[in-house]
Amino acid sequence: MKDKIYKYISYLILTVTVFFSVFLIVSDNIAPFTTQASVHKNVAIIAAEVSGLVTHISVDNGQRVNKGQLLFSIDQTSYRIAVNEAEAELHQAEENDSARWQELAITKQSRLQRQAEKDNFLHKLTRYQSLLKSGLITQEELDDIQLSYSISLSAVVAADAEVLRVSAELAQEKDSAAIELARAKLDQKKRDLVHTNIVSQVDGSVSNLQLEVGTYLSAGDIGLFLVNESHAWINADFNEKGVNYLHTDAEVLLVFDALPGEIFRGNIINQDRAIYDASSVGSKLSDVTNSDRWIREQQKIRTRIYIKELDPKLISGSRATVMVLNGNGIIDSFAMSWMKLISYFRYIY
Repeated sequence: MKDKIYKYISYLILTVTVFFSVFLIVSDNIAPFTTQASVHKNVAIIAAEVSGLVTHISVDNGQRVNKGQLLFSIDQTSYRIAVNEAEAELHQAEENDSARWQELAITKQSRLQRQAEKDNFLHKLTRYQSLLKSGLITQEELDDIQLSYSISLSAVVAADAEVLRVSAELAQEKDSAAIELARAKLDQKKRDLVHTNIVSQVDGSVSNLQLEVGTYLSAGDIGLFLVNESHAWINADFNEKGVNYLHTDAEVLLVFDALPGEIFRGNIINQDRAIYDASSVGSKLSDVTNSDRWIREQQKIRTRIYIKELDPKLISGSRATVMVLNGNGIIDSFAMSWMKLISYFRYIY
């Protein structure tokens, strides 16, 4: 009796093994399967925008931070000095501009003086013309006063032109170019000063924090990373033979190495339509590599999979096994059984 039981059990195990072996062989064509899958999360690279020594670190590795929270600070001394210098340059430019308005006032005053001189010479000319008729002055004296009047008239015309020129220059621009340049420089220096405090632009978790107080960072040097825990997906690489089933919204089953015994459901949201070809760089000729293997390795297709409620314990990089459901009840039942077996196997490996 025991021999028969062992015999039946052996047959059953052999049958199941053969069946699943055949199933896995043809799965690429009817229910694509891969163990090359991992969790990915958006990662913000936090770099210094200005150069200087790190004076303060406000977060710890793994800490959750909110948008606008201070991450670390860079020495502000030189940047405060630069702001003061820029403010002084702006004040100087404004004073120079004020001098131009004073020049306009002086020009107008000069014009009034020229006008008064012209009126005075006109009055003298009229009086001298009467005196000449009475024989009290000579013609030469009258000629002199006429010349002086002509010169004063020309001086008034020149003063009018100068007033118009200065007024036109001041009316053409709200501020002088020097003031605009000084303001732009001041804005830049203030911006640099603000950027000595590096704040988070997103909510996330601090990762790979290796900063120490006293570290010198150049603009663009990476200080840390922020992981966006709310936006995650799974990258899965399937053999290209199953491309007909790797379409958008296709339902998949997932098993994570970190969560043995559990099966999750997700959907393909898209696939990468190109891959890196090491044999063709830019416009150069392809370097064809000959292979003496009878069976070559299959090309992989990268797909992106979304799970509605991904377990927050999973980190970016967590490995997973994925199988695409066929839509056929029988095939999907075997797929579920296979994935369940794998989920239990993850307790061991």
